[in-house]
Amino acid sequence: MMYNMARTQLADLLKGIAVVLMIQVHIIEKFAVVSIYESNIGKLLLFLGGPPVAPIFMVVMGFYLATSKKSPKQLMFRGFLTFLAGMLLNILINLNLFISINKGIYLINPLPYLFGVDILQFAGLSICLITIIKPLIDKSLFIAVGLIVVIAMSGQILQEHVPKNDFLKYLSAFFYGSTEFSYFPLLPWFAYPLLGVVFYKGNKLLQPSILNNKKVHVLISLFFGLFIIVSWQYGVSNSSNLPTYYHQSFQFMMWVIVFVFGYGFLINSADILFGKTQLLLCLKWLGKNVTVIYFVQWIIVGNLTTEIYRTVSSPIALIIYFIIILLLSSAFTFILNKIKVNKQTSQSY
Repeated sequence: MMYNMARTQLADLLKGIAVVLMIQVHIIEKFAVVSIYESNIGKLLLFLGGPPVAPIFMVVMGFYLATSKKSPKQLMFRGFLTFLAGMLLNILINLNLFISINKGIYLINPLPYLFGVDILQFAGLSICLITIIKPLIDKSLFIAVGLIVVIAMSGQILQEHVPKNDFLKYLSAFFYGSTEFSYFPLLPWFAYPLLGVVFYKGNKLLQPSILNNKKVHVLISLFFGLFIIVSWQYGVSNSSNLPTYYHQSFQFMMWVIVFVFGYGFLINSADILFGKTQLLLCLKWLGKNVTVIYFVQWIIVGNLTTEIYRTVSSPIALIIYFIIILLLSSAFTFILNKIKVNKQTSQSY
């Protein structure tokens, strides 16, 4: 890969941009009326909340797992806690909905909301699985690449097999896209953390002279620009169709992988040129605090969804919701960080 994601600044910038795009796409998905949701602008916003967000989070996670010096036991425990955090968040996101169901306001099954497979459950399972297979993929870069191809293909094949047994249906949702509430199933999404491992190994193999070669940079930029021009409609149409995005085909996943490579290259270039500007420093702060912000924004969005699901018809109102939720999430995170710093300072005396 033509940039070094081991630099914390770049990783934070990638995650920070993803945070902003993530909040806007949650608002479009949950609040906007169908006419906005299905408009060309709506599709563009769904695209921006697609390939530049969850795949980026997972590639960065895989990259850092490849560099981790923690023991397998520590990593397995981290994966277990991440999975549990995702299950807890399901409850917090849908608390208003569960109360409404209990009161008889909504006559719907709460289990798909309780056991919805979101990115934290997927991340937890991925951490555990990478820990298990790390000795295998450490042997060869080609093994990791081969696994990416196999996993990308298997996810699409398994989607056709939906268990009839309710228990197996909810269990299988964590491993492949067998249900509508399986947003980030292990297959095929596990290809993205593995891609992060491949990027790490690729960085170690490439010579610094290649990484810093201006001609190489120009060629990559031209290739990525041509790729986007030629396949833009394909990328947007697949990203804005949520079932297609969450349950990705092999072809679309290959498209996203190429996009992630070129997108990461461009963000790296932007970081080199403008990394010290106030805007990018703010984005890096968001990326550094992504976990807390992710929790807070989803709790706000999720509980508001019960009241205003796809009823907001004003673009101005949607923008206001976006600004307020971003500011509230950031303010909560800032205060929490201040409390932690003050606590650590007081304990040091």
